[in-house]
Amino acid sequence: MARWSQASRKLLSATLLLLRDRMKTVLSRYCTHVKGRGGVKGTVRGLARQDGDFCFVARFDIASYYDSMQHHVLLNLLVQTGMEEPLCALVRQYLELPDLNRTGRGIIAGGALSPLLGSLYLLPLDNAMERLVNADKIYYVRYMDDLVILAKTRWRLKAAIRELILVRHSLDLDLHQKKRFLGRIDSGFDFLGYRIHSSRKVRPSGESLQRLVTRARRLYEQGADGCRLRQYVARWTRWLWGGLDGLVLRKGGVKHYTVFVLKQLQIIGITSSQV
Repeated sequence: MARWSQASRKLLSATLLLLRDRMKTVLSRYCTHVKGRGGVKGTVRGLARQDGDFCFVARFDIASYYDSMQHHVLLNLLVQTGMEEPLCALVRQYLELPDLNRTGRGIIAGGALSPLLGSLYLLPLDNAMERLVNADKIYYVRYMDDLVILAKTRWRLKAAIRELILVRHSLDLDLHQKKRFLGRIDSGFDFLGYRIHSSRKVRPSGESLQRLVTRARRLYEQGADGCRLRQYVARWTRWLWGGLDGLVLRKGGVKHYTVFVLKQLQIIGITSSQV
């Protein structure tokens, strides 16, 4: 963690604008969390619209994404992109000042520059996957430290995973042991809060539904009635459906998810008008 002074925050804001301008042509188009690259909904739309030619999927998560980044690797990547020395010097200070133990590793997860620098750190991976995409061997997309590879055959998927592992070693990163899925697309897989199937409409993942119930329970414990809970669920469904017209399951509407939440909370005595 780091607490920046007001002057430092202004400097970081200016640095962020400069970095965005310099890196907009450098960062891969397959890195979708960068501003203007589609975000969560654009990423999910792209996956949901893939045709049936892709039969196999691998979904991975980088373990301790920000904590694992090596400063010298990141700074070398900046130099390789042709970044001016004054900007490199500012980034160097951004990395080194919070590193009190001088480990040379890790960046601030909530820092102003971190999402952009995180995009750059995995640029070698994006470039390696892009070569396979251009050869019509896979579909690839990455949002922050979450990535998905679709392939038409099992051996093409394995080849892409081997390439991923080689790049991972060069960047000294680890893949999360639990947050991964390898298998057939028609089995469905979770990504960015959604459950994606090859032949079905997108729906919320189990983790998303669990977060919905957890937050609704907190509201209920704080005194929220059925009407207030329904309003919260309605806002959640607007997020769920937003930007995915025709691709997301809307069966049952807000009432379906409201009833689901009330059952999970084991709330009785809520009238139908409140639902």
